Parts: sequence; C-alpha cells; structure tokens
Amino acid sequence: MQTYTLILVEDDADICDRLVQLIAQHDNLKLLAVASSVAEGLTALAKHKPDILLVDLGLPDGSGIEIIKAIDKQHLDCEAMVISGFQDEYRVFSALEAGAKAYILKHDKSQKITDAIINMMGGGAPISPVIARLMLQKFKVPRSHEQGLVEALTHRQTDILKLVSQGFSSREIAEKLGISYYTVTTHIKSIYNKLQVNSRTEALYEAARLGLL
Repeated sequence: MQTYTLILVEDDADICDRLVQLIAQHDNLKLLAVASSVAEGLTALAKHKPDILLVDLGLPDGSGIEIIKAIDKQHLDCEAMVISGFQDEYRVFSALEAGAKAYILKHDKSQKITDAIINMMGGGAPISPVIARLMLQKFKVPRSHEQGLVEALTHRQTDILKLVSQGFSSREIAEKLGISYYTVTTHIKSIYNKLQVNSRTEALYEAARLGLL
C-alpha cells in the first residue's frame, strides 16, 4: 500500500498528542509537520505540500476552513479531513463546501482515525454518524422529487459520478472517457446543479442516497 504524507493542525495538546501517536503507529502514514494555528497551518501546507491535511476548525487565530481553501488556491494535490468538536450545520457545510472530503468528530469512538484517513485516500468520504444524520436532514426531499433528480442525470453524467466516487480527478476521467477536460468539468457543474449540491462530497453523498452509485 502507498505511503501518504500529512500535516496535522490542532491546538488541543492532548488531542494532538493522541493523533500524533496513532499516525506514528501506522505503516502507511508519515507525519511531516504539526501546527496549532491557521498561520502555522498555512505555512506548513505551502512548505510540505502533503497528501493529506488533517485539520481542526476552531483555532486560536481563525478557522481551519481557511487552510482547506488554501489547497485549491495553491493548486495542491491534497485531501482535507476535518477533525473537530463542532457539529453545527453552518461549520459542517462550510467545511465541505471549502473542499473537505471527510468530517470526523474528535470524540467519535466509532471511527478509527487512521482507518478513516486510508478510506478517504481510497476515494471514500468518511463522516461521523452525527454528521451523516445532519446531512440526511439537510438533503431530505420528497420521493417524487428524488425520482426527478435521478431521471435528470444523463448516462454520461452518471458514468462521471461513478468515476468521481472512485477517486479519479477530472483530468483522469477525461482520459478514461475520451473526452476533453472542459467537457468533464461542465458535466460536473451540471451534476451539482441537478442534485442541488455545492461540493464533491455532497454530490457523492446524494448520489449514493439516490442509488446512483
């Protein structure tokens, strides 16, 4: 199995120490840096360019969402996982919209963090049960409307969704399907509009709920 590099941004010393120990015990994870603030996290992200950003949201000088957004701004090939105590709708969906691929609550004993990280890097979107219920409530729609959403997607868009769920990038999908990168991104924007979502994580969750994956 591939070895993944990561940085950890967490200001709670006890939780930070626990996560560092868990990561150190995993053969396929290599911790490059630990930060305790947004400023330190941004510096570590730019310096190390890790495969994974493991980030808290409530930091002394701001929100971890700023660091998640920096991944796209710096054009990095990095996946973000939120490790937080926050479970309110605003912060959860702000993090997902910023690009987080997973959201695990700090004290969620049902999730083994290293397993969740490997799951995310394999194309999954691990989410704590409490957060999953929040998403269910957010996206709950009438059954007749659900059927309309399914029918609204073309076969090509369904194929693209399935490839997205397997962790392929837009460029890789374009190569696999023999179409242009621009065509793929246009389809993805259309999928977002039809499923009424704003991010890849939300699109995959909605697609799975509708039985499209």
